[in-house]
Amino acid sequence: VAAELSAKVVEIAFEPGGKVRRGDLLIRQDTSVEEAQLPGAEAQVKLRQSVLARDVEMLAEKIISQADYDAAVANHQQAMAQVGTLRATIAKKAIQAPFGGRLGVRQVNLGQILREGDPIVTLQSLDPIYVNFALPQQELSRLRVGLPVRVASDAFPGLAIDGRITTVNPLVDADTRNVQLQAMVANPEETLRPGMFVNATVGLPVRKKVVAI
Repeated sequence: VAAELSAKVVEIAFEPGGKVRRGDLLIRQDTSVEEAQLPGAEAQVKLRQSVLARDVEMLAEKIISQADYDAAVANHQQAMAQVGTLRATIAKKAIQAPFGGRLGVRQVNLGQILREGDPIVTLQSLDPIYVNFALPQQELSRLRVGLPVRVASDAFPGLAIDGRITTVNPLVDADTRNVQLQAMVANPEETLRPGMFVNATVGLPVRKKVVAI
């Protein structure tokens, strides 16, 4: 998760290593300038709205020109856009978790000036988790989405976790002649972690010979 706008951090709402749900607040940046400007911008909207309502009547009575009315419409729209910009900026400075998962090490401190793109904390979705692996192109005719996969890791001897193939890459690697696959594996205990080396075994369908009578 990274910062979207440059501003000082005024609140840190998460614990490193903790779990978060989608939409949970992570940090809040300083919005004092925008909040100070917002009432004035909202007042301008009300003023422009009143002027526009008056100009509608005046245009109907041909007291003002069409150009004057168009200018009133444009001024009203500009005032509303300014309010929308301020509100959007305030919202962007309250950075929320884009999805649920496990947080990593905190990379920001209270009072720090964050620049756009500066990292805040890592966030990983661990359950389910996706496993990427490859098989030789000779197996391509037997590969399909939904085939069972069993995943094991040297970090946890004797442990095997079952999953299913979710993606078969249509492109064969020109250097290795392997087909890239992705499987989705349930990981409620968060045993498997992103970047971990695992061994994946695919339950390929078996061709049986039959005698036609």
